[in-house]
Amino acid sequence: MLKLLIVEGNTREARELAVASGNLTQSDLYEKTLLFLRADAECTIAFPADESEVLPTIETLENYDGIIWTGSALNIYKNDLAITRQIDFMKKSFKAKVKIFGSCWGLQVAVVAAGGKVVKNVKGREIGIARHIQTTEQGKIHPLYKGKTGPFDAVAIHLDHVELLPEGAIVLSSNEMSSVQALEIKRGNSVFWGVQYHPEFDLDYIASLMQKYKKMLVEEEICDDEASVDRLSADYRTLEQDHGREDLKNVYQIGVDVLDPCCRLQEIDNWLEYVEQKSE
Repeated sequence: MLKLLIVEGNTREARELAVASGNLTQSDLYEKTLLFLRADAECTIAFPADESEVLPTIETLENYDGIIWTGSALNIYKNDLAITRQIDFMKKSFKAKVKIFGSCWGLQVAVVAAGGKVVKNVKGREIGIARHIQTTEQGKIHPLYKGKTGPFDAVAIHLDHVELLPEGAIVLSSNEMSSVQALEIKRGNSVFWGVQYHPEFDLDYIASLMQKYKKMLVEEEICDDEASVDRLSADYRTLEQDHGREDLKNVYQIGVDVLDPCCRLQEIDNWLEYVEQKSE
């Protein structure tokens, strides 16, 4: 049985808003995902954005087989305590002999904690589907992408991306929007794998986030108006419930890499397999 620590990237306020709107928090979504992939996994959730949270020590972290870091609505370059606490916790995690995985915000925290830089993407926000992600030469042979054929699409929502890599980091995939869509970082006693997209999100979950950020999508000219956001999110939800809707698949150019959980979750499943190799 795997013992996993899920690190929630959002503040208490953001989590409460998610629950109030009928959604899972990102840590609860990750727990659901991990239990789908490993039904007997034992998951614990930490909340480093909360000032009152007592965080695990290095010794305690080494009792976990792996650590998973969720997404977040925060921006890593803002000097808020909710952010700096998370960077410090990632630095502490690097000192523990443990394997770490991060989606989106998790990747960004790892990059900054390891000495890299994350900035607002001048190309704008990547939201909905990240298109044509291609593995690098290193990515083609990396266990993160075992069984994954490319180029592929993935569910995503982020405005920020990696501008400067930490020393020794290996880029594993890229696309037109972001030159770093996945990477590996080795620091201290730990190994970190991260993706800029969200394999744990299905179309229903990203549709709920589109509704949350409806005004923003219009202001950033991603959608023409709020009615367009409503139609897009409704179509995403319909397609998630009925994968046989060829009309919607054709309109939005969405395939098995997004719709089939076995394909969508391949990177997380590969990381769990890596974690299970405890001798490494």
